[in-house]
Amino acid sequence: MKSLAVLHVSQLVTLAGPTRPRVGAEMAELAIIRDGGMLIHDAKIDSVGPSDEIQRKSRGAQIVDARGRVVLPGFVDAHTHLVFAGNRLDDFERRTRGESYEQISKAGGGIWSTVEKTRAASEQDLLAQAKRHADWFLRCGTTTVEVKSGYGLTLEDELKILRVIRLLNEESPLEIVPTFLGAHAVPREMDTDEYIELVIDQMLPRIAKEKLAEFCDVFCERGYFEVEQSRRILTAARKLGLKLRIHADQLSNFGGAKLAAELEATTA
Repeated sequence: MKSLAVLHVSQLVTLAGPTRPRVGAEMAELAIIRDGGMLIHDAKIDSVGPSDEIQRKSRGAQIVDARGRVVLPGFVDAHTHLVFAGNRLDDFERRTRGESYEQISKAGGGIWSTVEKTRAASEQDLLAQAKRHADWFLRCGTTTVEVKSGYGLTLEDELKILRVIRLLNEESPLEIVPTFLGAHAVPREMDTDEYIELVIDQMLPRIAKEKLAEFCDVFCERGYFEVEQSRRILTAARKLGLKLRIHADQLSNFGGAKLAAELEATTA
């Protein structure tokens, strides 16, 4: 593959330094190279340094003149629901009036307003809207996203969302990490125990068989899934080869983060 050289960058943000998570003052150490350049070969960064130095190494490379712009790594969004139908404008207006998450949910908004619209949408409609969302991410500098399901809450609708996520990953330059969040809420037409059995006995095996998700997530929170219920679902997911996430302690100190540590979940 042809080499690519990016030259005349006013600030090249390399983030060079420790590969572990950074804390305190380290978070402000961005390892910026002023008037920098970058040489890329076979889609991998080969070297960075002052622009003049990179230019001397770039014989035969395609040249991109940044003309004094800033160049930085793409953003990573670790929690998105990119595939859904409808919008949450009513919820947004309610929040600006001071209503809580719980109040909005009880009034028919929140998760349920999106579930109803997503269930009614076709795969083609969901994919078309998701492509628009993916373009917005890319235009704003986000290049990698974790994408959760969770707005279907039936076997077929959860599979539908995850299949759209897979199609989007194939058709968009956005890098997508798919997560199954069937345990986002309990559907109104079922009781909690019945729905947990559906998630464990039917949803998870199908998703693992079709390789539709890398992770399994649970909304571990009062009024959604209790700690022990979350443990059951996540344990079943891990046995099927899925990695774990927990949507923990959003509304209260409920014990979800402690469970995440116990199960060695990737995120909480």
